[in-house]
Amino acid sequence: MRRISFAWVAVFFVSFLVSSAPATSVSNLDQQKGWNSCSACANGGVASYSLTQNLSSPSLDGNSAKFHLGGSTPLSDALWFKRVGYSSGSTHFTNDTSYYYKNPSAPTGMEFSVSQHVGYKWYRWDWQCSFYYGVFRVWDNKYSKWVNTSAPCHRPKAYSWTHTLFEGHRANGKVYFDAVTVNGHKYYVNKSVYPKSVSYSGNWITLHFQLNGNKTQTDFDVWGDKFKVTYW
Repeated sequence: MRRISFAWVAVFFVSFLVSSAPATSVSNLDQQKGWNSCSACANGGVASYSLTQNLSSPSLDGNSAKFHLGGSTPLSDALWFKRVGYSSGSTHFTNDTSYYYKNPSAPTGMEFSVSQHVGYKWYRWDWQCSFYYGVFRVWDNKYSKWVNTSAPCHRPKAYSWTHTLFEGHRANGKVYFDAVTVNGHKYYVNKSVYPKSVSYSGNWITLHFQLNGNKTQTDFDVWGDKFKVTYW
């Protein structure tokens, strides 16, 4: 009879527990209260910006949110962020977002992020759709720099919804960017970086959405709908 080692059984049991852990999904975040915003914190010039919620059109489910970016300072950005939940034990994350442009030629890019504080470590799954480079870039939080991936990201079609799904996890003390899916086309990224150490302890999960202006800071709007974060 073939003998099965105790170590193998233990690894299998732990893996089963992790994979079968119940997931927490927070849906329709675009409709919820409690969004915060800033411009200077987005590492660009100071922009004018606003958020208008619960719009019936354009919308996928009857309630969308309109994110506006404008102003007079070139290459200015705006960041909107919201606390999603609390969990230090979750290690896997997805960020599900749909967005709609009428003038997709105006921005230089968009940024999508889920972040997690675990003790004194700040894990960030920041994805930048760079229209300048034509690819998705991921954020190296420890060294504060963007890293290009091979996953393409092009300007979306006007008057059309774009659906994106971002997948990531943390393991061995690192942040792993797994894959991004755009309108059903999945691109595996498999990039990893280290988290940033911070001076305060926490266990919260945060969603952020950012718009980046162009050289003439052309005003534009983006409608967002069916924002959902899942973690387990």
